[in-house]
Amino acid sequence: MHSLLTEVLDRARAAVLSNAAQLPTAPQQLTKWQTQTRTENAARAAPLLSLRPTEPPPPRMLASYPDATTVQAERTLTKGQARLWVILHRLAVDVGRERGYTATPHHVAYHCPALTIAGALGYTDRHIRTLAAGLERAGLLDCGGHAQQIGARSLYDGTLWGVLTVASSEPPRLRAEDWRHNWRPDFGDDVVGKTGAAAETSELLSKSAEPEEHYRAAKRRAAAPSASSAPLCPSSEQVNPASFRGVIDGIAALWRLHSSKRPRAVGALASQIAGALAEPERRRYWCQVLWQALTAQDAGAIGGLSALTAQFDRLAVDLRENAPWKSPGAILAARWKGAQ
Repeated sequence: MHSLLTEVLDRARAAVLSNAAQLPTAPQQLTKWQTQTRTENAARAAPLLSLRPTEPPPPRMLASYPDATTVQAERTLTKGQARLWVILHRLAVDVGRERGYTATPHHVAYHCPALTIAGALGYTDRHIRTLAAGLERAGLLDCGGHAQQIGARSLYDGTLWGVLTVASSEPPRLRAEDWRHNWRPDFGDDVVGKTGAAAETSELLSKSAEPEEHYRAAKRRAAAPSASSAPLCPSSEQVNPASFRGVIDGIAALWRLHSSKRPRAVGALASQIAGALAEPERRRYWCQVLWQALTAQDAGAIGGLSALTAQFDRLAVDLRENAPWKSPGAILAARWKGAQ
């Protein structure tokens, strides 16, 4: 009798414990600090949510380029100079299209060893330099040897070409940014392995390659697919309001990034802004502006990322209405300073 009663009590206890385990637990109460933090985060995110694009960006129209004869105009060239001019201009047009220029630049700067171009024309690299000097005198070209530091040595890694791409009497001029750009980040490997332009040209000549194959080799080097970053766009390229859409989207995404990823994103966005405004020399200034806006946005102060986005929107509208400004970047900088 006693054992039966004990068994019944044990079963009842087990049933009670099982039901208690299945009961829903009360929701965890948020502390005052957690509630305040969530409220502040929601308030900060509210202005940025409105920055999301409501319509797809307009299609990107690439620039069109006049042919070599049109750019040459009435300039008189020798037969050799004319052959060199045609291939240099063709490379400039192909490189401009590879980089996606949306407005025809005054000139295109690219890096290509003179030996590679000499192989395509059947000339020596020394003769190429002689012909290039004639093109420089004609106002069609600006060029020079480019060097790179490899260990303790400064070695020639190719030639930098600035080729005129519009019918203009103003000759092209290579900028300091062009000379400082790292066109051949893998040049050290070429030096060690002897796999550079000389080896490539020798191989093409040994198998009697067609001229078009030589040109493709020159185009691969001119387009610089291995470059660590894209070359800055020419400062003469016109400002395109459609390019601001990507800038605005980048600003909206900047605030949501983790702090460890912000420096790289700020640098990339500053380059994008400098390119959109056709003023690559002011990249550092736009880095500073982005950091100021980002800091203000984090602090919830006036002049944050939302204010910067509003200035870009305003500038894009003005440019679409054909505002007669020579330097839209200066207008934007002045407006931003006044908004602080």
